Amino acid sequence: MDFEQACKQAAAYKEPEGGIGVLAEKTVHAALKWWLDDNPAHHEVLLPEGSIADIFDGHRVTEVQTAGFSAFRPKLQRLLAHYPVTVVHPVIRQKWLAWLSPETGEVTKPRRSPRMGGFFDAGRELVYLLPCLGHENLTIQLVLLDVEECRLADGWGRGGKRGSHRVSREPLCLCDTVTLSDAASYAALLPPSLPASFTTADFSKAARLRGRALSGTLKVLLARDVVQREKQGRTWVYHTIGHTDGHGQA
Repeated sequence: MDFEQACKQAAAYKEPEGGIGVLAEKTVHAALKWWLDDNPAHHEVLLPEGSIADIFDGHRVTEVQTAGFSAFRPKLQRLLAHYPVTVVHPVIRQKWLAWLSPETGEVTKPRRSPRMGGFFDAGRELVYLLPCLGHENLTIQLVLLDVEECRLADGWGRGGKRGSHRVSREPLCLCDTVTLSDAASYAALLPPSLPASFTTADFSKAARLRGRALSGTLKVLLARDVVQREKQGRTWVYHTIGHTDGHGQA
């Protein structure tokens, strides 16, 4: 099923009475499930060892995980002991943002966010799966999406935007995908503009990441032997292992 049709199917589908969880799912999560497998009999399957799989085709488990990888890791470790598992993680490339007024209920016209995301944004979540990333049964599939997001202006600061809450996130289009399996494939987490040797500050500027998101991505790249580092004075300098073209391909 193509992605546009999957989005329509996710919006229209109503779960049979007594089913598990579909009506409570978020739109991005549901749309990706339909895109990955358009057979509803494969969705939300109770496995013999007690876990509920987002998708199970009789052989492979597929889990769509948008966030919360720390809490997800114990489930993944249980699944990997019994099945080949693909974890599908959506990453936002471009976001159009609208604001909902808590006083009037009016919604602003969506405006494009200036930040462009990339596969490197996945590191902030993948770092929680470090004990699993080298497992022979595990495949990670990153899906780059454009989305429209509506937020409730219930926070603080100018216009109530800081600390605001997300109301909805609707997928607009699927831009690209990449599969992470062997160590070399994790080079997809390198920003395209990054030089072969770089500092933490260079990576932060290229990816526009800070704090835990920045450190998490670098930890994943080190753990999967995409980069190595050395201390030069007080600064860590990272070097890519091998030559890449900026999209993670050797």
